[in-house]
Amino acid sequence: MEMKSLLRLALAGLVALQLPLLNARSVSAQSGTQPSAFECRSEDGVNYTIAMRSDGEESEPIIVWTSNEFSGSGYTPGRRCELVSDRLNTLLRDNGYSLSGLYLTGGRVNGQSVICTVGSNESGCNQYNVLFTLSGSNANDPNRALESLSSRVTSGSVIQESGGQVYVDLEGLVLGHF
Repeated sequence: MEMKSLLRLALAGLVALQLPLLNARSVSAQSGTQPSAFECRSEDGVNYTIAMRSDGEESEPIIVWTSNEFSGSGYTPGRRCELVSDRLNTLLRDNGYSLSGLYLTGGRVNGQSVICTVGSNESGCNQYNVLFTLSGSNANDPNRALESLSSRVTSGSVIQESGGQVYVDLEGLVLGHF
């Protein structure tokens, strides 16, 4: 791991220990910043998940779906993109059309490495909160996959660490792509 990445993770962990939800609270206080929906899009055969605001503004791609590892089971990149976009929309609706207080973390469910959504940085993955299953080398290191998802977000710390478990602030992640 590069020194810059280690420094960023250490700083994020330190900030998380001192001010665990300060960034999430200040971001959600801004009116009109929350997404109103998630959509799966396809361009030149590449599928990706975006967020949309009620004014029609679209985010940059949040997740790009390229792995064909699950295609044999009927979960093509396009199908996975649609399923995850639907799950994010359900999560958004169930949380009052706000992503505040929601996190992504990695874990294992039914023997598979997964990314899931949780309501605190003390929760873990289970069969009810799986967002998607990881493939390839990502399956070996869910924390690296989470870091990769949040690597382009520069506005504040979206990564928190609690007891070695990495948590990504979903609100900060999504809003950082607008």
